[in-house]
Amino acid sequence: MADGRQLIEDTRAVILEVANGCDALRDTFTDEEIAEFEVYLEAAQKWVKLCRRKVWLRSQEGTEMAQRCLDAARRLQTSLGDPPAAVDAMAEVSSNLESLARVIATKSQVLT
Repeated sequence: MADGRQLIEDTRAVILEVANGCDALRDTFTDEEIAEFEVYLEAAQKWVKLCRRKVWLRSQEGTEMAQRCLDAARRLQTSLGDPPAAVDAMAEVSSNLESLARVIATKSQVLT
């Protein structure tokens, strides 16, 4: 199994790829769907930034949580052709990253 830090970098790469291709989604998404998608996308970008390069990700628990984030990001990539599924997948990515960022913050507070 890969180090959780690399998994988060891979997740970040997927998110950036999706963000860069967001304009192409406007053809298949309704205005409401694209607005919701962008809210989740912005949140995911914020959370992934907070998770990057954290030593705790080397632990088994950190690596497992990072793997869940990457798996969700990969599901997002495959669901971009189906707007409702893509919105749900983007929400899942954002939620997983938020959970991971909160655990990392808690762990760092405990250690200091």
